[in-house]
Amino acid sequence: MSEAITSVLIASASAVAKVFVIGAIGYVSAIRPKAAPILPASAMNAISKMNFNLLIIPLVYSALASGVTPSALGSLWVVLVSGIGVICLSYAVASLLGKLPFFRVDDRTDFDALRIAAAFPNIVALPILIFPTLCEFPVVYNAFYEGGNESTDGEKYKSCVDESNAMIFVYFFAWNLLYWIIGYPTLVAAGKKRQMKNDATLSATEPHNPPSDTTFDNEELQVKIDIEGDNQERQSNNSTAASVPEGIDENVVPDEDAQNESEARRRLKGIMTLFTNAIIQTLKSPGFVAMVLGVITACIPPLRDALFSTGGPLRFLGSALESLGRAGASVGTLVVAASLVHQANAVENSPAQGADTEVGALNVSTSNNEHSTSMGSATGLRESMRRRRSSLSQLSIRVMHAIKKRKPTLRMHFWFCISRLIVTPAIVCLLIIAGDCGGILNGFPNLAKLVVIVNSCLPGAQLIVLTLKSRGLSESASIVAQVYLPSYLFSVVTIAAWTSLGLIISTPNEDGSSFCNR
Repeated sequence: MSEAITSVLIASASAVAKVFVIGAIGYVSAIRPKAAPILPASAMNAISKMNFNLLIIPLVYSALASGVTPSALGSLWVVLVSGIGVICLSYAVASLLGKLPFFRVDDRTDFDALRIAAAFPNIVALPILIFPTLCEFPVVYNAFYEGGNESTDGEKYKSCVDESNAMIFVYFFAWNLLYWIIGYPTLVAAGKKRQMKNDATLSATEPHNPPSDTTFDNEELQVKIDIEGDNQERQSNNSTAASVPEGIDENVVPDEDAQNESEARRRLKGIMTLFTNAIIQTLKSPGFVAMVLGVITACIPPLRDALFSTGGPLRFLGSALESLGRAGASVGTLVVAASLVHQANAVENSPAQGADTEVGALNVSTSNNEHSTSMGSATGLRESMRRRRSSLSQLSIRVMHAIKKRKPTLRMHFWFCISRLIVTPAIVCLLIIAGDCGGILNGFPNLAKLVVIVNSCLPGAQLIVLTLKSRGLSESASIVAQVYLPSYLFSVVTIAAWTSLGLIISTPNEDGSSFCNR
């Protein structure tokens, strides 16, 4: 038994070490050479898009087409349901811990964005690197292989990798569906709240505009507007009064029950619209299309053999897709590591949002003032106004710089790491042990248990930061990115620990019984 546990620990440590060696290379490539880094910030979006469309999509298709058999499709639904459950559990854990006095996050907007980040981990790039390394060890591929004893070690290894990849992509489907239903709308709403708060802070620092030589002209124009507005209002009231039938009291308050029913109907319509949009976005995504095509290919044995069997007439095409796919996880890990560096640096080095606009407006107004002075305008008043605008612009810039330099608190880091990397996977492990001992998980694939446990202990997905940035919500994106960096470093230890425990829980005994000797 002790020898088996030692083998499990070595396997999990090797798998995690491989991932973070690649991540370390991405980290260094983002900062060296200092003058022109190998992975500059300007190239991150292009590389990320290339990686998903040209490398990950072929990996999804080839893994499902070659690794899934029609008989195995029936067991994948449990991975889909488990994925939905774990994501909802992660969201609930982050929300509940965030309300405790010791973990409470004071800023509500940051709390909303970060608990979405805690609910949606990086479940593609990291697991696809971890499981092939795990499957290299005999203690793993022998435990999860369900074929005959006459199979070779190479066949057992390939079966372990193919089945784990298929389960990862089915889990990713659940992730994608819930992201469009819950994650994306909540992220955008939280980011907008943060931007509105920043705008309010900036507005509160702006003094009233000084009087100018155009004050009387503006007042005269405002009087004209007010007169015209009063006339239009009177005309509108007359037409409204004429449209009300006689005997109807227009001051009668509508029935409260009718209002509540209308509000409930409106909310139900909004929920249905949100769910429909999520389904449409999921079905339209290239990843889902690749999954469907992979499953269809797997269900047509002649086509699958032609693409992925040795000597098949279309083997060149299947081999090309597999070669592209093998690079996807490594490139994705490099991009994630480099992006974390660039996003953390951007908080300190990027100019305040709106600063260029303010400076540009100041230059234009200064130029206009100088021109007016040369034409003989009132120089003293113009110069006073210019100094006021310059002071206001500089104040706005300082306020925006202060907002940009806002950093997460130590409590925020602690809450995020505890909820994402410790509490959630602990609850998942306890639920799997309880279900196993209670007989609820009879027939549940052993490898699926390990996939669910590993996916529950991963750090947050990079897509959360990219979503906020793509919507122009750089303030919220910077907070999430700053929280991510230490959580990824801490996950080196936690992923290895939970993977080891997951192997112990999911690996059947020599007699084929489960962890609870059932």
